[in-house]
Amino acid sequence: MDEKTKRSNRRTLLLMLLVFLAPALGSWLLYTGVFHLDLGTTNKGEFVQPPRQIDTAGLTLPQGYFAHHMTLVYLSGPECNADCLHALDVMRVTELALGEQMSSSQRLYLADGKPDATALKADPALTAADASGHEALKAFDGAEAPKYIYLVERNGYVVLRYSLAQDPKFILQDMRHLLGAGEG
Repeated sequence: MDEKTKRSNRRTLLLMLLVFLAPALGSWLLYTGVFHLDLGTTNKGEFVQPPRQIDTAGLTLPQGYFAHHMTLVYLSGPECNADCLHALDVMRVTELALGEQMSSSQRLYLADGKPDATALKADPALTAADASGHEALKAFDGAEAPKYIYLVERNGYVVLRYSLAQDPKFILQDMRHLLGAGEG
């Protein structure tokens, strides 16, 4: 065998080794953290882990209430204080800002007692229900719930929450993304 053929065979062997070993080497480098990849999420809300389904039994909501809408939910005591009014307003403005996608969303005010009549008079399109003593409350974060607006997907699962201190535009961005992804 001449020298030229030997060099060609060595190159072919090295190329084959490289082709077969490159994926394993790349995987090992990613696993050990040599290359840091930011694979974060694009959502602005905080995931509710694990997602919890709202038990609507006993609530004064229509059958299949969540079935065709993304729902913004706020949970409060029977009196709607300043935080409650702020949350309900954020939900209303967010829904209006959805524009054409507004028909795919709805808003729910769950009160731990009879819902505040003042809040309901100010917004007739808001759905309200007395959730005191109902299983529906277990889907939320107990005493922490009034600090958040929750996003419930079409199967009735609470999936994201937004702090009242957070910029309301983040709710709108997530809803637009989710409603856009749900079309088609």
